[in-house]
Amino acid sequence: MGIDVNEHKRIQTLDVIRGFAVFGIFLVNWPSLTGIETLDGTKTYVGIDACIRLIYDLFIQTKFYTIFSFLFGLGFFIFVTNAIEKTQYPRLLFFRRLAFLFLFGALHYVLLWSGDILHSYAISGIFLLLFYKRRPKTILIWAILLLTLFQLLMLLVFIFIDTSVSTVHEIKGMNPLQHWTEQTADRWKRFSGENIALNLLYVPETLGLFLLGLFAGKIRLFHRVKEWNKPLRRLQIAAFLLTLPSWYMILHYYAYTDVYNSAEIYIYILLSGKTLFVLYTITLARLMQHKAWQRILQPLQYTGRMALTNYLTQTIGTVVLFKLLAPNSPKPPLLAGLVFCMALYSLQIFWSKWWLSRFQYGPFEYVWRLGTYGKKAKHRQA
Repeated sequence: MGIDVNEHKRIQTLDVIRGFAVFGIFLVNWPSLTGIETLDGTKTYVGIDACIRLIYDLFIQTKFYTIFSFLFGLGFFIFVTNAIEKTQYPRLLFFRRLAFLFLFGALHYVLLWSGDILHSYAISGIFLLLFYKRRPKTILIWAILLLTLFQLLMLLVFIFIDTSVSTVHEIKGMNPLQHWTEQTADRWKRFSGENIALNLLYVPETLGLFLLGLFAGKIRLFHRVKEWNKPLRRLQIAAFLLTLPSWYMILHYYAYTDVYNSAEIYIYILLSGKTLFVLYTITLARLMQHKAWQRILQPLQYTGRMALTNYLTQTIGTVVLFKLLAPNSPKPPLLAGLVFCMALYSLQIFWSKWWLSRFQYGPFEYVWRLGTYGKKAKHRQA
């Protein structure tokens, strides 16, 4: 596949969207990274924290890993397309890429934090090879079927599992470095046990989102944003309208409860994640067609180009800082987390820009590339 005159803008747009997703994922991960919440979502809130949690559930929770997953599928298309031009064994190259991603994720999970998504992407990514040569229409149908199947499964779970406040048993969270040896042993036990079943449960959703990204690559969506401006605008409107019922249910629950528990409305949070990811992605793609917005959004591209490095360093930086600076202090409020995330992410923007002015790849991206291709690549900028 040749590179047309819009290739540079397309890549910049994807980097901006990826950088946006990295920030959103950080906001979602922060409470469990610091021990404020556990990953099962059973934490209850009152007062200002309940209000902040409501904002999370309306605009942030489940809205950004969906973007990340979509971009992974699109990245698969770009990677395999380029690999076909470079080697006779593109599938083997992709397997090696997945193997090293799985290794990153496994180490991240066991040594630091059990909320890792990288190893899950590596597992679901294997199935993408079944779809590369399929027609765009076939890929889109499979994506919709898989996402619908997953949503139905979650609906059954929501119906049959009691998540009311009265039955919620909150497990006290802790910093992942606290009692590190014991926690690491426990994370390894879960990684090699119940985590396997959990990954299989989430394959329909993850693969469905991957396939939407593959579909976008097949139809060259990000090459043709200007050409498809009107259909994309209609898609934006449709995504917003489809979000409204979920928002209504979330707001209704917030208005009529004294103790806010996201687990009780998780099915609506999950639904809004699918529609808002479409709205966010298309909105950013359309904004990037205007020079004024390109200048405003440009900082996001630096963190987007180093998404793997920034994702991992968000975990490392957060758990280390809170372990060293606040080992025995009361858990900070959610509002403090918003400020912390914005501050650390701003540092990541400046650091990423500085690094990329000297090197072509982020540190972890370079190791990933080295493992994939088995040979060194030009790394320093000319």
